[in-house]
Amino acid sequence: MKVNNYVKRMLLSYLPILFVTLGLFIFIFFAIMNQLNVRNAIQANRMTAEFVANMMDSSLKGISFDAQRMIETGGMVQQYLDGPSDRVRDFDVSNMLSSLMVRHGLIESVYLYRADDGRVMDQSAIRPLGQFPDRNYVRIALKQPYTGVWSPPRMKQSESQGEPRSLRVTSLGFKIPRDSGSLGYLVINVKVSSLESFLDQMIDRSITEAQLYDAAGEPFFADGRRTTFVDRLSAEIVSDYTGWTYRISIKGGKLFDFLSYGSTVWVLLGLGGIGFAIGSTFYVTKRNYKPIESILHRIERFSSAIKPADPKENKNEFAFIDHAIERLITNNMAFQEQQQEHLVIRRQQYLQMLLKGECDDDRAAWEQEWLYYGLAEGRCIVALLEIDNYVRFGLKYSPNDQSLFKFIVSSVAVEVGEQTHSRIVAEWISKHQLVLLLISGERELEHRSLQLAEQIRAWVEDHLDFTVTIGIGPPANDEADIHRSFEEASEAVSRKVSLGSNQIIDAVELKDKPAGEWFAYLEGIRSIVRKLRMSEPDWLDDAKRLFGDMAVHRLRKDDVDRLLHYLIFHLEYELEGTMQEAVKFWLAEAKPRLLAATEQADTLRELEDDMLAAMRRLFEQIEELAQSRRHHVLMREIRDYVAEHFMDPNLSLTLLSERFQIGPKYLSQLFKDSIGQNFSDFLIGLRIDYAKKLLRESDATVQDISDMMGYSNPTSFIRVFKKIVGVSPGQYRETQTKPADSIQA
Repeated sequence: MKVNNYVKRMLLSYLPILFVTLGLFIFIFFAIMNQLNVRNAIQANRMTAEFVANMMDSSLKGISFDAQRMIETGGMVQQYLDGPSDRVRDFDVSNMLSSLMVRHGLIESVYLYRADDGRVMDQSAIRPLGQFPDRNYVRIALKQPYTGVWSPPRMKQSESQGEPRSLRVTSLGFKIPRDSGSLGYLVINVKVSSLESFLDQMIDRSITEAQLYDAAGEPFFADGRRTTFVDRLSAEIVSDYTGWTYRISIKGGKLFDFLSYGSTVWVLLGLGGIGFAIGSTFYVTKRNYKPIESILHRIERFSSAIKPADPKENKNEFAFIDHAIERLITNNMAFQEQQQEHLVIRRQQYLQMLLKGECDDDRAAWEQEWLYYGLAEGRCIVALLEIDNYVRFGLKYSPNDQSLFKFIVSSVAVEVGEQTHSRIVAEWISKHQLVLLLISGERELEHRSLQLAEQIRAWVEDHLDFTVTIGIGPPANDEADIHRSFEEASEAVSRKVSLGSNQIIDAVELKDKPAGEWFAYLEGIRSIVRKLRMSEPDWLDDAKRLFGDMAVHRLRKDDVDRLLHYLIFHLEYELEGTMQEAVKFWLAEAKPRLLAATEQADTLRELEDDMLAAMRRLFEQIEELAQSRRHHVLMREIRDYVAEHFMDPNLSLTLLSERFQIGPKYLSQLFKDSIGQNFSDFLIGLRIDYAKKLLRESDATVQDISDMMGYSNPTSFIRVFKKIVGVSPGQYRETQTKPADSIQA
């Protein structure tokens, strides 16, 4: 049974190679046999394309030749264009156009444009160019420098039973005479569908695909039978006469194209198949021998650890032996990995306990960790390294790159300690903070810690694309003091918002420096918000003074964030209560920018730049709103004054600018922006409205009303009145008095 299993595996290994090789040779045989058919198809496509192109060009040349004979010099067409209007001649010319259409069935329409009177003759009527449906093409064709060339497909406008319709045609035009076109223009239109039908008569659409392209490469027949061609199998013929391209291909061309590559490729593929079969045979043979060789080596190494098993449990003894050995090795490696992970977790847990001041009195339970951190040596100092601008760091690098950089920083810290014969333990306690535990029995531990921290900071600045800030706590004489040293190191790092980033901050130096109370700044913040809302420009000086005071007093990051969030809250409160117009801009732009600045900036300098830029933009918006309010009140006063004194002949922009203390140009612009009219149109409108009232309600003559309006000439008044109202003053009075007269009658 065991021998049979091995034989089956050998057969299943080699038979696929045999089947794949035979199948590949069979496919190559049929592919080569198909070469003849593909080549015949390509030759047939070219002959068909040449035949179609010759037939199409012959038909179009015949149309062009007959049209040129019809417009030759001294002929009836030139007499019609150059002579006086004559019905008999018109009828004869119309018959000539119709006979041209009869001789050539491809022609859809023919029309003749006469330059003398701008009229167009077609088969049915003579009419002005402005009433001719296809007038746009005639106007464009008259401007063309060359004639006698068939145009690309275009949409021709025509009428059918009185309704407009569009038709896709190609057009041929001739200037009359040919050199100048001073007498007129002849246009011949051929339907694209007629060309397609003509093409269909010469090919069999069931086995052949055909398309016609203009000189720009655009297809003629794009109405549902657009086809895709295989470039290697299709035949293209470019007409010397029209410049059009005739492309012919056979259906199913993709398969033929795949099979049409040269026989050399298939020969190489066959040789590759032979090489594949030989190589696969050697590979499978060697692979089938590897398990046996591997099992022999493992049995020699671990024979004492394996107990003999019942051969009935598995029919394949080789697989059983290999599985047993692999399981033994896997279990051993997994156990070692678990032990290593367990040690790492315990060390991190013990470090967290030291930093939080939760030291366990049971020293024996943590003896290995206590020895690992070297606490038996005596004094130690806790330093806290923090990555500057961590938001930008996280956006710039992928998670894998971030992990790599963090590993580099921690490795550099340990290596710097080793180079100076000092012991440094480095552990990341958060995503952007690294705890450095310097352990030594030296007396000048503080000085050594400052030197090591500066070396680490300088190395990161010189070799990496970001910087770090390191806060150093006071020395700790035992495990209980490590918590205090860590807290003061954290306090020192939080001061970088006011002291700046990329530096060493010693907690001992900060003890004697006044920190300042954050709530002492609230009144200043309220003053800044009030001045900003009232559009007072000195708000900016107060804001700069606020950031300067926070830097002088070296506020912590938490205090700075608390003050700036109060500033944002107070701004929103003031705007919602007094300036509803600015709330939309505040919510859409200003507030998000201010909040983003507080979250992303690490130092006061960055906070000041980002927040003041957003507040300046808000100040500009408030100023625009305030200015808009003042202009609205002023324009209402000016409009009321003009409405009261519009009959004053001296009323002008100059008078208004002197009265309201505003420049004439600026006043004119305000009229345009606020009312939608310039000053003169607004004044004339008021006077015309008053004139209409007099015409309706009084018996004053037009002469009297003209004098009242300030017109020296009644004709000028009548012209202005008719331009605005649409009728003359007399007609307007009649339309307003007729209803009353009819009632009395």
